[in-house]
Amino acid sequence: MGIPKFFRYISERYPLTSQLIQENKIPEFDNLYLDFNGIIHNCSHPNDEDAHFRLSEEQIFTSIFAYVDHLFGKIKPKKLFFLAVDGVAPRAKMNQQRSRRFRTAKEAKEIREKAEQKGETLPAEKAFDSNCITPGTPFMTRLSAQLRYFINKKITEDSNWRDVQVVMSGHEVPGEGEHKIMEYIRLSRAQPDHNPNVRHCLYGLDADLIMLGLLSHDPHFCLLREEVKFGPASRRKGNTSLDAMNFYLLHLSLMREYLDLEFRDIEPVLGFDYSLERVIDDFILLAVFVGNDFLPNLPDLHIHENGLEKLFDVYKKVLPGLSGYINESGTINTQRLQVVLDEMALWEQEVFEKEYADLNWYKGKQVKHLKEMDLGRKRTKLVLTRPQREIFDKVKAFVTENRSESSTAMLTMRNEFPARERKFISTLAEELHLGLRWDEFDEEDRSLVTWRFPGALLEEGGIDGGKQNGHQKEGDEGEWEDVDNGDDEEDAEGRAAVERVLKKYEKAPVAEDDEGGGFDARHERSVNEKMDEWKRGYYKGKLEISYDDPKEMGDLAFRYVEGLQWVMHYYYSGVASWGWFYNYHYAPRISDLRGVDKMEFTFELGQPFKPFEQLMGVLPVASKDHIPLAFQDLMYSANSPILDFYPLEFEQDLNGKKQDWEAIVKIPFIDQDRLLSAMQARESRLTAEEQRRNSYGTSTKFMYNQGEPTHYPSSLPGFFPPLYRCTCIMEPFDLPTLDGLHLIEGLSEGVFLGAEALAGFPSLKTLPHTAVLGFHGVNVHGTESRNKSMVVHIENPHENRKTEDVAREMVGRRTFMGWPFLQEGLVVAVSDSLFKYEKMTVVPGSPEKVISNPHAPHGFGHWKMKAERTEQTYSKRSGVLTGAVEILLHVRPLKGLKRLETGAFVKDYEGLDKEQEHAVQMTLSEVSSEDPRFLEREAPPLSEEFPEGSKIFFLGEHAYGVAAQVSATTDVALSVILAFFPSDKAENDKFKAIVDTRQSGRYYPSFKVADMVGMSGRALSKITSSFLVITSDGQKTNLGLSLKFEAKALKVIDYSRKDQRHWEFSEKAVDLIREYKTNFPEIFQSLDVSGDAMAKASDILRVPDPDARVKDAKGWLKSKGVRDFEPVSLFCDQLTKDTVADIEKLADSFTSNKSTSAIKKAIVKGIPRQAVLKPAHAVYRLQTQHFSLGDRVTMVQDSGGVPLSVKGVVIGLNAKSMDVVWDVPFMSGTTLSDRCSQYRGSTVEFNTCLNLTNPQFVTSTNPKPPTNKQGPPPRQRFAPPSGPLQAPAPGFRPPHGQSPVIMTNPNRGGARGFAPGRGGFHPHARQAVLAPAATGPVAVPVAVPHIVANPNAMRGGGPAFGRGRGAFVPPAAGFRGRGFAPNFPDRGRGGRGGFPSRARGRGGPFAPPLPS
Repeated sequence: MGIPKFFRYISERYPLTSQLIQENKIPEFDNLYLDFNGIIHNCSHPNDEDAHFRLSEEQIFTSIFAYVDHLFGKIKPKKLFFLAVDGVAPRAKMNQQRSRRFRTAKEAKEIREKAEQKGETLPAEKAFDSNCITPGTPFMTRLSAQLRYFINKKITEDSNWRDVQVVMSGHEVPGEGEHKIMEYIRLSRAQPDHNPNVRHCLYGLDADLIMLGLLSHDPHFCLLREEVKFGPASRRKGNTSLDAMNFYLLHLSLMREYLDLEFRDIEPVLGFDYSLERVIDDFILLAVFVGNDFLPNLPDLHIHENGLEKLFDVYKKVLPGLSGYINESGTINTQRLQVVLDEMALWEQEVFEKEYADLNWYKGKQVKHLKEMDLGRKRTKLVLTRPQREIFDKVKAFVTENRSESSTAMLTMRNEFPARERKFISTLAEELHLGLRWDEFDEEDRSLVTWRFPGALLEEGGIDGGKQNGHQKEGDEGEWEDVDNGDDEEDAEGRAAVERVLKKYEKAPVAEDDEGGGFDARHERSVNEKMDEWKRGYYKGKLEISYDDPKEMGDLAFRYVEGLQWVMHYYYSGVASWGWFYNYHYAPRISDLRGVDKMEFTFELGQPFKPFEQLMGVLPVASKDHIPLAFQDLMYSANSPILDFYPLEFEQDLNGKKQDWEAIVKIPFIDQDRLLSAMQARESRLTAEEQRRNSYGTSTKFMYNQGEPTHYPSSLPGFFPPLYRCTCIMEPFDLPTLDGLHLIEGLSEGVFLGAEALAGFPSLKTLPHTAVLGFHGVNVHGTESRNKSMVVHIENPHENRKTEDVAREMVGRRTFMGWPFLQEGLVVAVSDSLFKYEKMTVVPGSPEKVISNPHAPHGFGHWKMKAERTEQTYSKRSGVLTGAVEILLHVRPLKGLKRLETGAFVKDYEGLDKEQEHAVQMTLSEVSSEDPRFLEREAPPLSEEFPEGSKIFFLGEHAYGVAAQVSATTDVALSVILAFFPSDKAENDKFKAIVDTRQSGRYYPSFKVADMVGMSGRALSKITSSFLVITSDGQKTNLGLSLKFEAKALKVIDYSRKDQRHWEFSEKAVDLIREYKTNFPEIFQSLDVSGDAMAKASDILRVPDPDARVKDAKGWLKSKGVRDFEPVSLFCDQLTKDTVADIEKLADSFTSNKSTSAIKKAIVKGIPRQAVLKPAHAVYRLQTQHFSLGDRVTMVQDSGGVPLSVKGVVIGLNAKSMDVVWDVPFMSGTTLSDRCSQYRGSTVEFNTCLNLTNPQFVTSTNPKPPTNKQGPPPRQRFAPPSGPLQAPAPGFRPPHGQSPVIMTNPNRGGARGFAPGRGGFHPHARQAVLAPAATGPVAVPVAVPHIVANPNAMRGGGPAFGRGRGAFVPPAAGFRGRGFAPNFPDRGRGGRGGFPSRARGRGGPFAPPLPS
């Protein structure tokens, strides 16, 4: 099932289901699951269309690590992080895997050959073959080892990873990734201690995940996926970095409610209890008909042709006539399924008749006959055929004989009616209010149509008793209800209505059929004959079977329906048979799915293939290198007994689909017996390593270990460092077991639904509403939908209320806005079209009152525009009709919590600049579930908030930003140990000097540029923005350079900027304008034409063929990269690549010249809590920080990709983040779009770093007066990140040329001991630390060393102290010293500078860190 199509269909039909992830709008999740193969594909071959594109394996691994870390950082699971890699799949899935891999190899070959035909020289190394992403290949084995290393490293170094259980189910564990995840969820739900309100987040790209999430019946379930773009937006190039990537949450809680709105209308006509959970189960079965990974779609049922909507319509029509639901928790009721298929067969006939319109010649020959019937219908409103008259006579007799009994009587007829009569039966039953069922059978198992009185349906009770709480369902009896309460008048009226219907049909004339059974009968025979001919062509051409062979047709139909049952078992309870598969490339025609009601299925579980058996079953010969040498020649040798399994050429059939990747790949199916027989004779040739790869493995559980650290070896020696003080332990992971328990069907007991759902999980039910399905043109993906959408109508509870009353009630109080994705905010004002109501103090000293102030002269128009925009946005984007917006709330959103100097946490709302307007009817005053992350809390005791040994950053004036460790606490103050390089302050100034003295490209004001290029200011303004022209075919083309966006306040870096009121353009922009004018002077001649409206190309271009000239200009602009320009906020800025290189060079020189002997330390006692920064508090305390280009920063966040306390320099400022080049490479570092060396750059949020160049939180170390000194803000306002003293790990190669070695993260070690770096140090690795790299200059790794908790009591080598995120094991013998002597035999007297106590340590055993 193509996920983009299915995802788009669902998000347009149910517009509110998808939520773009934004700050503070991500729910809190307990469990995060990764369907991992999508990540591997994204990171290993992102550009298959480029024959020159290459990635090293090291780059692939680090990209995967960065992706995983990014997803973890976004969701931040609280309990479980489950990584599921695809293992060996069931045979049913291997068919699709085989098709995909053959097509992939063919496409790669075609791309390569196309490039070579153009004379292009391709790189010597092979391109990445994505077919290696298959269980059992050497690549997957190496990746598995890298993932284990990565998880160990993250748990050792990242605080956020320590509090969750991490589970990895690798490629060696059989089963598809998503189904291994679902098996865990399924079994967990059955446990007696299961929490019914577990909050799940599942990342993945497959449409199956939507179905799997729904069938879990856990409403607190979201799917996480990257943004999918459609139309022109999908072809646009842009910033594809992780930080620039948009992610969406698909809320299954909302999808469940939308499905309820979709189907609940049929509740009154059901003969059994309505159940949303059962409807969802049926929806999952119906969706299989449009195709999935195991079965092809039924012919003519395509998502892009509204196949799902047709299925929904059939389901709604058929279900009331059934005795229950179709999908019984994974077991298909085949008798009810047959009724659905019969109804779908009618639709198939309609499709056929439209496709083959020549059948209508029969009708043409019977025009006279048709006219007579038509006139008869117009006169009498009803004309019956002879068969219909016979049906009516039986029904009339049934009604007149039995209605007095009110009763249990039942009329049965053999269900052998053609379509015309089936429609007549349904209409007659509806008018007489009789119950009708199509899914019952006689003793000989023949299908029946049964007629019943409504009372009989209730007494029989359907599958669920037909009663609710002991009471009959309202509205079920209609005219037939027997009333004993004396209301004889109503009873008589009902009987009279029935009599009127009977008389109408009795008087209806009968159109006698002429010879041959009448026109309709002859027409039906003709249609059937033509359909048979049509089907013969389909089955012969597609499946190579005979339509006239009952056995072949029966086998096909049985295999398909058996496949439906296999899929349902797979979804609901796991693999029913490892060896079953659908052995046809196409599905049968719907009308040929007959006898389904008599089918029974038995599956034999069997065993999964071994990894090499699957490789041989799915890989083409082009990917033979991923298969052991022992088996390779079986794929190409002329003597191979299975050579026919590996065709070099094959047919691809789109079969009604639109995209090449959807095509059916017509290759032979694998014969399991032949394959295994051919392989068995060669298994003895496998090496020991290959035999290990060809076996099954177990899942692994990773946990944080607070005990003694261990050594974890590098998974990629020379590139990744060993983990010398690893604090992660690994154990085999076993799934929960049933042990006599049973799987839970439907909802778990105690689950919270709708408005009672947990915080962050949206519900439509939080506001009163109605809904209707219709065409609304919602615009979810950039273009208006042409399909139906579920449109929600909000019922305004504040209608007709006075604005002043609303203001008195709401101003100054919190509200919840952004429905249905509720976010807390503070109401500061209320307004209508005339007044704005705010709280003010009228008389000094008196309480505030709500005061109304009239709008400014143009205020009415401005207010009306806001109100209309609110209404329009909800309507077009979300399919929500808010009703007239007459009152707006002015709300300041909750930004988060802020930490007071007392240590308490209070809510922090945005300022005036972030104020928003919301329609009052779209807000809530209260919610049933508060988000625990934003609850205010009192200050904890100092000893609890700052345990001894915890890592902090000092905010005192003379050592601002220095990494430190808590050595002791009292009730009111702390003692901390500092370690730092005295040269740091001077270094900060030198980095800033590079930026201040850089050569900046010259910019000219717009009026000067106009003179330079010889044009008017008006013309310059037009050509540098958007300049749209319309060609003769009605297409709009932008011929502007798009260098400035006045209304949106956007510019293009290196080309334009705005200095207060005036635009300025760089020399590069001037050259571009000149060249454009030289090549297309006729365009520039038209720029001074008055009017800003779009002009026709023929009106402004005085050339013979204006359309061709527009096309030429469009191509020229594209060739110059103009269409790839990324506009950014006017406040954004960045340094040039040359300046960044200078900064890196300076950082490298400082690093290489540092030695541990230069480190100074000091103990500072009696300081207040506000004078230190705990990493976990950075997000609360650093929200108002400012940055400018060249600022020196240190990373103060102890989670994420950047090592704690690493230092760097700001090289780019964005709207909500900044780009930093760090002093050292690290695993998840990037090149920042090729602006810095590999692994040295990253984009971080402002509140993750501390600004060292411009200190803004300098705090007195006197515990009594807690006042902050704010440094002067720079010209532009931005916010922070942080990091320690650190240098490259040993073995790093120079940034240019060879790949660098990834640094350790010593400060994030979780063992006992401290260093303002992450990780740990091995005592015997000192030579490696100080040794120069193999090439390039000597790189001396320097990190703030391990600091002893009590330096005055320390002699020689002792154990590492403290409990924090970094720890270095001291050498075998320590050194005496009078101050700070890290690993060097000299004495130091400590330092006084600005600290209230003098450091007189007697030596301290320190060792510089190695990678960890």
